[in-house]
Amino acid sequence: MKDEPNGKNGGTTREELLRENARLRGDLLTVARRISHDLRTPLGGILTTSEVLKETLADKNPSSSSLVAPIFSSAEGMAKLIERMSFVLKASVNPIAKEPVKMGDVVFRALQSLESKILKKNIIVAEPPSWPEVSGVAAWLEVVWWNLLTNAVQHGKSRIELGWSREKSGWRFWICDDGDGVPAEKLDNLFQPFDLLHGPDATQGLGLSIVQRLVDLQGGDCGYGPRAEGGACFYFTLPVEITRP
Repeated sequence: MKDEPNGKNGGTTREELLRENARLRGDLLTVARRISHDLRTPLGGILTTSEVLKETLADKNPSSSSLVAPIFSSAEGMAKLIERMSFVLKASVNPIAKEPVKMGDVVFRALQSLESKILKKNIIVAEPPSWPEVSGVAAWLEVVWWNLLTNAVQHGKSRIELGWSREKSGWRFWICDDGDGVPAEKLDNLFQPFDLLHGPDATQGLGLSIVQRLVDLQGGDCGYGPRAEGGACFYFTLPVEITRP
């Protein structure tokens, strides 16, 4: 007698799959909490000790106090990395229901948070005259725009262009810069976590993988294409349908 696919003596039942899914979700949430809490505790100790060391050096040897700066910089980078990893894990475990979102408001908040960096590099940001209302998660979309804008500000030279279009497959949003573009050898791993795009001085390489994960959770997709006139153009899509409460 052959085992039935979902029978008593057969393969995995729906209930077993649900239990396994719940277990895996619980494991991911535990990892997210561990990352957020357990790694922050020793990081706080490093920062406290570094502060004491800085004050001690300032009193005894002022010219050496700047040697502590790399420690603070590294600790700050680690704190941001911990926060971002925990955020993505929690978003994956506890999806948020989509709702109508005014994309213009989301873009405005992302630009505001990067205003000082944009002004420092004297970059011009060109926006369309209006933005659509979409179905999504506002907090996640703000993180998506923030990461794409941060990447454009870091690698662009003087101008960034934002835009959107409505297509049969969904909404399409993009951000283009006038930088050097992405090297051909980096394209295959562009959205892979921890893959550095521009050498040893680049960020931790999580930004684009976070974008991909958050867009995927909202039913969309993302990608990259070089500009004919030079530079990089990243995009993401979202389903057209707006689900109202």
